[in-house]
Amino acid sequence: MTSQYTLSAIKRENLGKRASKRYRRDHKVPAEIYGSKDNKSVLIDMHELDKQTKDPQFYSNVIDISLDSAKIEVILKDIQRDPEKSNITHIDFLAVDMNKKINVNVPFNFINEDKCIGIKISGGILSHILNEVEISCLPKDIPENINVDVSDLDLNQSIHLTEISLPEGVELLHGGDKEHDTAIVKCYKPVEEKIEEPTEEAVDDEDKAADSKDAKAKESEPSDEKAESKDENKE
Repeated sequence: MTSQYTLSAIKRENLGKRASKRYRRDHKVPAEIYGSKDNKSVLIDMHELDKQTKDPQFYSNVIDISLDSAKIEVILKDIQRDPEKSNITHIDFLAVDMNKKINVNVPFNFINEDKCIGIKISGGILSHILNEVEISCLPKDIPENINVDVSDLDLNQSIHLTEISLPEGVELLHGGDKEHDTAIVKCYKPVEEKIEEPTEEAVDDEDKAADSKDAKAKESEPSDEKAESKDENKE
């Protein structure tokens, strides 16, 4: 089986941070291939990698890596990016046997949100509780995503793992039974924040407090006048 995603790699001769920086300046991305007989440190062309990682399916499909005269079938394990420039700085692959099942995380794809009963009719909103799930399947059966149809979801209702339809050959690793069922998405009514209006008692209390302040201010005025009169007599 030939994958639609292929990358060319060359063996990495030098390790360490300084070597990695030098490779990146030469537009080569340091990479590791795990799971084969011996882990391999390689270099991938940066432009070739940037082009293929723009396709969302790249992240959940089998990739063919050409190294010397050999072809290694892998899946993406981890990818690191520069936090400021967002370009890829390191990437890890996992070598796979096409005849053996593997465990991978696959994202959910929530469809028909614009038709959801709980939103259109009841005025609710959706809460995505899970965004991905771990599955087990053969490498050739890894789906790009798993669809979750929310069109019939009404207010205060949820869709659980046991209710989704899985592609053929795909199994859930966790939460696929009724005892350990997990909600994926829920529709709920947002709580409106109420602004309390002041009661008559509260208004009366505020008026009394204001009157009290005014009375105290008036009481202090005569004493101030007396003080000024004494000062004048002294002069």
